[in-house]
Amino acid sequence: MYSVTADGHVRNPLFRMELHILSHRLHLMSILKENIDLFTHHLIKLALLQANKSCKFFSFTETTMGYTLIVDEDGIKELPQKEELQKQGSRWVVLSASSGPSEISGLTEITKSVIIPLANNNLSIMSLSTYQTDYILVKEENLHHVVRCLCPHFRVFHDVNGEMVPYKVDTLIEDQADPPIIERLPDGVCRSIVHPLASPQNRFLITSLQIDLLPQVISTLLQIMFYSSSFLPNPQDGHERFFSISIIEDKISLVLDTDALALFPSGILGTGTEEECWKMVKIGAGPLGFEESGIVAQISEPLAEADIHMYYISTFLHDHTLIPEVDIDRALSLLQSRQCIQ
Repeated sequence: MYSVTADGHVRNPLFRMELHILSHRLHLMSILKENIDLFTHHLIKLALLQANKSCKFFSFTETTMGYTLIVDEDGIKELPQKEELQKQGSRWVVLSASSGPSEISGLTEITKSVIIPLANNNLSIMSLSTYQTDYILVKEENLHHVVRCLCPHFRVFHDVNGEMVPYKVDTLIEDQADPPIIERLPDGVCRSIVHPLASPQNRFLITSLQIDLLPQVISTLLQIMFYSSSFLPNPQDGHERFFSISIIEDKISLVLDTDALALFPSGILGTGTEEECWKMVKIGAGPLGFEESGIVAQISEPLAEADIHMYYISTFLHDHTLIPEVDIDRALSLLQSRQCIQ
């Protein structure tokens, strides 16, 4: 399934795509709306004050139900260890896929080469799309099996002291307990969508901010991140609160609706016109949990097959995919046709 060089590295000459296992080890947490004041000071220091350079992976998402935090090992040290900070028990490893010098274009290709193979092998994942990159998060305890599944499709590299080096095959020695790799679903088997879907009426933008411009919008970000109920209109019927900011290796990505966009100074964000709006599909009525596999694939596979561009953001309770506004009706019809809610 893969070849091995004389120095013991995994190589697959048939594929020029590369899978990068990044050095970040992430923690996933949740904070209820009524408890955010307990953490506001620490989150400001962690995310918005650039004097603190230790945290290299920070993601903050507000939904109607609460806040989701994803931070690396240095980031979690900055947060007070209170019972109001609900933690998921695993450490998560970050994967990114590339086709040599540049990133694979969009979640469509990642769906075909990463998400579907992992779903076929019952490996649960989370997805975090940013303006710059689509990241796949896998549990650290599953990394061995994840790499076994993806070796046929990629040359695999991991971060060693800031440099991407080939992943050594001695870490992939087969164990008798290892389950066999499932390449595809049986013929005639369709991956059904098993969770309810909802599409709020908000119009969203996916945009970026240059790191050196962060001081100019700190007050705006404070208003949106921690005091949205005071500075943004109350969500009307059919609308939901959603805002996401990721600061990863000094690259800032934002997902915000048009109400939040209006609070920013004109022209400061990397993009942001109403011609570039996206609509959201929210997956799940209740908490999805972290053990079920295939949730991301259930949504992304039919969209990828239809060549519908998408972003995907997993949170502590639900998943969310963003679809170009011009494609939302076609996407919803397609997804609803695959629903089989138990």
